[in-house]
Order: sequence, then structure tokens, then C-alpha cells
Amino acid sequence: MQVSDRSGRTKSLAAPYASGLFSMGQAELLTFIVPLWAVLQGASPAEIGLLVGAKSMLTFLLAIHGGALMDRLGTRRVMLFFTGLTGLLAALYPFLPWLPLMVVMQMMIGFASNMTWIGAQTIIAQTTGGDPAKIGKFSFFARIGNVAAPVLMGLLWDFAGPTLSFFGVSCWSACMFLVVSRIENPQAAHTLVARVTWRDILPKLSDYTGSLKLALIPAVAFTLAISFTRHATNAAENSFLIVYLRELGFAGAQIGAMFSLAEILNGVGSLLVGRFITRFPLHWTMILFTAFSIVLLALTPFLGGLFVLLAGAQCLRRMSEGLVQPLMFSLQAKAAPRNLQGAIVGLRVTNNRLASILTPIVMGLIVQAFGLAWGFLAVGGLLLAGCCALAFVVARADMSTPADKAP
Repeated sequence: MQVSDRSGRTKSLAAPYASGLFSMGQAELLTFIVPLWAVLQGASPAEIGLLVGAKSMLTFLLAIHGGALMDRLGTRRVMLFFTGLTGLLAALYPFLPWLPLMVVMQMMIGFASNMTWIGAQTIIAQTTGGDPAKIGKFSFFARIGNVAAPVLMGLLWDFAGPTLSFFGVSCWSACMFLVVSRIENPQAAHTLVARVTWRDILPKLSDYTGSLKLALIPAVAFTLAISFTRHATNAAENSFLIVYLRELGFAGAQIGAMFSLAEILNGVGSLLVGRFITRFPLHWTMILFTAFSIVLLALTPFLGGLFVLLAGAQCLRRMSEGLVQPLMFSLQAKAAPRNLQGAIVGLRVTNNRLASILTPIVMGLIVQAFGLAWGFLAVGGLLLAGCCALAFVVARADMSTPADKAP
């Protein structure tokens, strides 16, 4: 697992791959535990939607700034800080069960954990130069974390209780801190700020305007649209699919096992990227598999509450997403300049968080007014209409990147 940089020096990919494993697993731990904790506190569907959406609010506002910090201060340095912060906040969470405080905690821990994932994506893009096969392997290792996390959290929740479950998130963050400390910085030392001051940390308008200009690149705009749709689907899953499964009477360990099995298939999908990019048009592959994922989620209430059917649909959905994700990462990495890899990831994550904020709030209101079935159907219909509109645009636009046009 090695790659050569532009100077010909060989770099190991083991630590960047491991950072993907722990950062994605960390996000999955928090995603799994918070809705269950909210139900335990007696939260209504609208309150659960607000709580899940709050996790993305600060990230939506500051992800571009965070990506720019990684370009300016060094990706590894920023990742270490936010990994430690995530572990600390997770340990405090069970002692603050009041809903307004839970919303604030969600905003803070959501931003900290997302910054570690932004860092992992930035490092792999910087190290591999956007190679889709290597990024596919990175996505596969990231899914290993997603496989282990739900099973671990389901077991902790069932046998140890909520408090120790949150402490489990802190232990996971400690392991990630050790992994990140072993990453060889892919950025040249002379391009980074040596001594960090408060002025370096504060958001800058130029960072935001520079990142937003990247959205004018057609290939970048396309990946932002695909990414928004994927994360809206995931937000619906993370907020109400878990609640729906719990209402059907499935134990935490059963739900965790279902999600872990789905993540195994997600990893398999990532490993298939190398085969697909040589046989099928990249953009149409991304659109079709994203639409297929949406349809499977919308059909959830019509699967009869049968564990086998629910698990099968979830596995196929996540496998589809596993195939799309590395293609999206690769396309953006090739479209953006090397010194703006953090900025492009920050822009995509800002876009993703907007989807994660809006979807659970809208779906929560629909579910509270009309029930779960209409919630899944309405959100699925809207997202599928978005895919159709994107397909219409792609059929008429040039989606090539500067790398594609290079001799």
C-alpha cells in the first residue's frame, strides 16, 4: 500500500487508509447512538429531526473554513486537534440530557467529527492525486470502520447502557488520534504556516469566495449535486430508518448487525470502481446508482416489516453508494488544483451538511403530520426528481476535468 509523490519518493498509504477507517467509524458511532438516546429521552419525531439536523449546522457554516485551514496549517495538525475534541465531547454528552443542550452538543460534536473526515479525504486526495482505484481502496477501508461501529455500539447499548456507549465513542477517538499522529504530512513544509496565531485560525472571506468559485467548474458542480442527493438519502436513513426499525421491535444489536452487513456491501462496491470506470460512462454510473439507492429507501415501509427484506434493501442501497463515492472523490480531486484539495473537500462537505440539515427537519414534520410511510415516500420522490433533472443537465453539458484534457 504505497504511492510515489511527484518527487519520486514513496509514501505509505497505510496510515491514510486507517484514518478513513476510524473517521468514518467515528461518524457511524455518533449517528447510531444519538437517535436511540433521543428516543430514550422521550423526544418527538420533530425533535429527533431537529437533533439529527443540528449535527450538521456548524459544519455547514465552517466546513469551507476548515478545509482552508488544512491547506494553510497542515491537514494532520488540524485533524489531531478535532479528533481529541470529538473524544472529549462524546464523554460529556450523556451528562447533558436536556434537549436545548443536546442540540448545542450535536452542533459541536458534529463539526469536530466532520473535520476529521474532511481531513481523511483531503490527505488521500493529496497523497494519491485523485487515483480512483486507490481512492476506492480508501473507501473500502473506511467502510471497515462502518462495519465494526454499529455492531460495537449495538452491543454496548444493549449490555452496557447509554453512558458507556458514549464512552466507547471516546475510546474510538483515542485510537484515531494515535493513527493520525503516524500520518506523513503530504504537504510541503514551506507551504504551511509554521507558527499558528489566532489570525490564522479565524475564518476569512477569501477562503469562502475562493471555494465557491470552484463550483463554477462543471465537473465540480455535478459532484456537488450527486453528493447533496446521496447525503439527503443518508440523512433520512440516519434519522428515521433507525427509529422505524426500533418501532418494529428490533433490538439494538439486530439493527447494528443490519447496518454492519450493509457496510460490508458498501466496501465491496468501492472495490468495484476500478472495473466500472473502464466499462461504463462515469457520470451516468453515478446518477443511475444514486437513483437506485433512493428508490430502495423510499420502499422501506412497504417491505412488510420483515428483517430479511429490510436488510436486503439496505445492503443493496449501501453497495450502490459504495460504488458512487470513490468516483465522486476522484472527479473532484482531479478538477481542483493540488493546493486547494482541502478547500474542495470543505465545499463538498458544506453542500452535504445542507442536505443533512434540511432532510431530517422536513421529514420529521412530514412524519409527525402524516406518518412514516408518507415521510419515506415524499422525501424519496423529491430526491428522485432531482436525479432526473441532473440527468437532463448532464446530457447537454461538458463534464470533463483539466486532467482529462491534459496531453
